[in-house]
Amino acid sequence: MSIAAPDIEVRLGRKIEDDEKPRVEAFITDASALVADYCGSGYREDSPGIRAVICAEVIRWLAVAPGIVSEKVGDVAVEFGSSATTQSLSPAARTSLKRYRRKLASIPLQVDTPAWDGIVVEGSTLPVRRMQTEGR
Repeated sequence: MSIAAPDIEVRLGRKIEDDEKPRVEAFITDASALVADYCGSGYREDSPGIRAVICAEVIRWLAVAPGIVSEKVGDVAVEFGSSATTQSLSPAARTSLKRYRRKLASIPLQVDTPAWDGIVVEGSTLPVRRMQTEGR
C-alpha cells in the first residue's frame, strides 16, 4: 500500500520523530492487514476511503499508550493491564469499510422454464404434458 509516515504526519499536524517512525510504519502495516482481512479480495487499495480508514486507525493506535487499559482525566485515574486491546478495527472503521466488502448473493443456475416461445434451451428437459384420454 502506498501509505507512509508522511501521510500520518499530515493528518496529525506534526512531524513524526525518527525514533517513532518504526512504530508508525508497523501500525500502517497492521492496519492495512486488518483492512484487507475485513474487506476480503476485490477492493482497491488506493481508494481514498480505504486510505482514510487506515490513517485514522494508525492515529487512534498512536494515541493509546501501550499497557494502559483505561484512563480517567478527572481525579487522574489510570489503570494498567498486560496489553491494550485497541489494535483492532474500530466500529467506525468497520462501518466505513462496509461498502468495500464483497456482497454475498445467489444466482439461479437451473432454468425453470425450458421452452420460451417455442425455443428449447439446450441441456434442459421438456415439461411433461398430460394427455387427456377420453376413451379413445
